[in-house]
Amino acid sequence: MEGKSAAIHYGTGSISGFFSQDYVKHVDLVVKDQDFIESTKETGITFLAAKFDGILGLGFQEKYVENAIPMSDPPAYTYDMVNQGLVKDQDFSFWFNRKANDEDGVELVFGGIDSNHFRGEHRYVPMTIGRCYLLTFFDMGDILVGNETTGFYCGDCSAIADSGTSLLAGPTTIIAQINHAIGASGVLSQECKSVVAQYGKTILKCCYQRQNPKRFVPESGYALLMVLTMILGDVFMGQYHTVFDYGNMIVGFAEAA
Repeated sequence: MEGKSAAIHYGTGSISGFFSQDYVKHVDLVVKDQDFIESTKETGITFLAAKFDGILGLGFQEKYVENAIPMSDPPAYTYDMVNQGLVKDQDFSFWFNRKANDEDGVELVFGGIDSNHFRGEHRYVPMTIGRCYLLTFFDMGDILVGNETTGFYCGDCSAIADSGTSLLAGPTTIIAQINHAIGASGVLSQECKSVVAQYGKTILKCCYQRQNPKRFVPESGYALLMVLTMILGDVFMGQYHTVFDYGNMIVGFAEAA
């Protein structure tokens, strides 16, 4: 695969380049002969404005190499970690610290869960293969705003818990109700520094309720709200410790601590 040309199209922008291979170190774990793409061209505002050196893809592998890898293979990085005996389980978990002034920001744990960063137990739902691209989709039930149903339930609707998205996104009718509930005036975007009287949602039959107002972004930011599938980005994952278990094809949520 080394030297083969490659391209990825994201929701905002794209990259193209060629495959290379090297050692990748994560804390004290070193993954040998890890395939990755050396990008020679990037398009889109994300790559012009964002300050990062690379992207660690954690979706299903076929998103990155079309027709080269079986559809249900786990992310290449975690797959190689398990194959090389660095971790036992094909799972990883995210904790996002939404306190902007704290020294610690995000914790990403491979092959386990840090019990210091969640309360109670995780509630798990099955992953499903998405219709458009291979991310960690799961079936979604109703969405509640102010403890009132939005009428979103359609029987086969899906959602994505996506650490690569900083916002919440979804169908226009649903987002319009959320914007109205929090007093947002924008049509395609809204300033996320808002307080919601009640922010509720149902993931399958699992419903998390907030009794007091919560800020879901502590600093100014914008949530672009223009898609058909619900995307639960960092503003959601900041409230809920999230586990992606590719070994059992489930994703779990627990209240973040």
